[in-house]
Amino acid sequence: MNKKAFTLIELLVVIAIIAILAAILFPVFAQAKEAAKKTQTLSNWKQLGTAAAIYISDADDTFPLAQSYNSSTGAWRSVNYHAVPNGWTSTGNRHVEPRKSEEAVFVLNSLHPYTKSYGLYTAAGLPLTDVGAVPTQAGFQAPGINATYNGLLQSWSATAIAAPSKLTLFWSGNYKENVKGMTTSNPLLDCSGKDTGCRFNPGGTAQSVPGLYGSTYIWYGATTAANSTVFVYGKGMHFVSSDTSARFMQLNAPKVPQYTTNMNANPFSSFTQEAPEGSPNWMTDCAAPGQAYSTVTTNVWPGFFRPDSEFNYTPDQCAFE
Repeated sequence: MNKKAFTLIELLVVIAIIAILAAILFPVFAQAKEAAKKTQTLSNWKQLGTAAAIYISDADDTFPLAQSYNSSTGAWRSVNYHAVPNGWTSTGNRHVEPRKSEEAVFVLNSLHPYTKSYGLYTAAGLPLTDVGAVPTQAGFQAPGINATYNGLLQSWSATAIAAPSKLTLFWSGNYKENVKGMTTSNPLLDCSGKDTGCRFNPGGTAQSVPGLYGSTYIWYGATTAANSTVFVYGKGMHFVSSDTSARFMQLNAPKVPQYTTNMNANPFSSFTQEAPEGSPNWMTDCAAPGQAYSTVTTNVWPGFFRPDSEFNYTPDQCAFE
């Protein structure tokens, strides 16, 4: 009985067809996987925005704290990362009082009773960065954190927001990485002086205490240089507005020395010449609404994050390089 079989040429043709199909489909699968991660993160952050709104309602219409207060030194922890959840590590005595309770008021910890999950702070699919050999306390599991609070909102009244649908509440302030159990707000009020108050001041530095603060605000980026890009998913990242709406924003800017003056729709005016692509060079600073940048020295803040911003700046109100 004769048995039919494939010839060598037929086998090679089949293999070639499979290879061509794989080359076509693999990028499609990768794009679909990326889109799924992007959608998952957007959904989580929408829930985070809703949780913040409920918290604000319970807190007499006041936004949560962006940093903790050191009762031992009488200074705000403007230059410190905070443990999330509070007490998960013994580093810096974060597992004992009073620091454990002090870090409990940090925004991502104070929102936990409303979110019920630290997983909402994670951006799906991003690398996990460990800030060092940090010991973990029994019973704790430190999440990867990417969702970052607009620190200019610390203790600010929700009714004082000029443009709730546009002002950033949370965003990917850690850029393209999740940081294990440690984070801070970004941008952040510089309240590192010895004072019990720390609040955005449209007309000057925080609380407008002369000589008390070294600068107006502090800006943070990724802890790892390779992850210092705002191209978190594709060519942009997620933002949650103070009205709880969540959206994906494309972030386009030229490389320095060129810059854009699109300050009402983009926090960054230029990217660096160095890798990675989309690494910020300059975050646009703006004066108070109605004031020219050249006429002020003490009330300059990140324009895209100012609580008093109506997002109708003109170029003379901002600095782009």
